[in-house]
Amino acid sequence: MFISVHHKISSPGQFWASAQKNLPHLPETGVKRVVCVFPSNDMGEATCIWEADSIEALNKYLRCKVFDWSRETYFEISASNAIGLPS
Repeated sequence: MFISVHHKISSPGQFWASAQKNLPHLPETGVKRVVCVFPSNDMGEATCIWEADSIEALNKYLRCKVFDWSRETYFEISASNAIGLPS
């Protein structure tokens, strides 16, 4: 499934360093890949599109990677109604 995640980032340096370190190691259990990353100009927020087995699996993965450096909101994307998702 595709999942939209909006990150409110409290520690941009640590958050983005962790992303650069960990994203190349995907896939991991329950998380296939990050499809797109859209950071704000100040790097204090980002919206990302992920492919994962579930929101719960993705949240578990992110908590181990970004700790309390950000707060997330999630929703499952309706792939049949989306425009631009990879097949």
